[in-house]
Amino acid sequence: MAADTNQLKETFSWLAIGPAFSNFIGPFFSGLMIDHAGAMPADADGFRATFVMLTLFPLLAWLWIRNIREKPIAPQLPEHANSRVWDLLHEPMMRRLLLVNWLLASCWDVHTFVVPVLGHERGLSASVVGTILGSFAVASALTRVFLPWIAKRLQEYRLLTGAMIGTGLIFAIYPLVDSALAMGICSVCLGVVLGVVQPMVMSTLHQITPEHRQGEAFGLRIMTINASSVLMPLMFGAAGAVLGVSLIFWVMGLAVAGGAPQAWRLRPNGQATEHT
Repeated sequence: MAADTNQLKETFSWLAIGPAFSNFIGPFFSGLMIDHAGAMPADADGFRATFVMLTLFPLLAWLWIRNIREKPIAPQLPEHANSRVWDLLHEPMMRRLLLVNWLLASCWDVHTFVVPVLGHERGLSASVVGTILGSFAVASALTRVFLPWIAKRLQEYRLLTGAMIGTGLIFAIYPLVDSALAMGICSVCLGVVLGVVQPMVMSTLHQITPEHRQGEAFGLRIMTINASSVLMPLMFGAAGAVLGVSLIFWVMGLAVAGGAPQAWRLRPNGQATEHT
């Protein structure tokens, strides 16, 4: 659909508003249901009502998309028949982008997984924790609304590098704050920083991948993120039980900030050098 790189960034920015909006709806209303749908806050009836509410969301999605017609699949050319998805990993730019994407996606998982634990340790209610997580999602969605204007002035690699450094700084501060308001401010700042990531990663991926292999590249990215979403919470839980949740923030912040040079090397002249 996009005629140039600016339209590409704009399209992915608008598309990314959906996940950000869903990350507000889920935690915010789940927190309210857990606290207020039962006879007392956080009892079994409140959790049952929450799961019933969440069951309705995929049903609504099915109602909305059931009549959508997909574009026909383009026929495969003979010269592309023997390509394998793993061949994409031979490209240094692809490996670099997947590493950057994995680090930033892990930060998203850290926030979603650890903030409820941190809030519980500090005696915050489910509604307050849901509001903190919801503020992160709202900030992310608003960032993506203005991102097309920002992206016209800054290239993808600059925004990704800034996101990694900013995330590292916020993660260094997050465990040190105690009040719900301070946690909410950190959550908003993190939402602003991480809100730029998905559209810029998708735009970069689109530009560094041959057109006939973009579907494979997108699938490889999704596989990496889903694998991270399965493995990382297990590691966070084990590490948090032994070392405490604060250390998870600091270790992940150090890792993502340390990966910033890889994002900087995604600049277009770096791409030209790799392919030559």
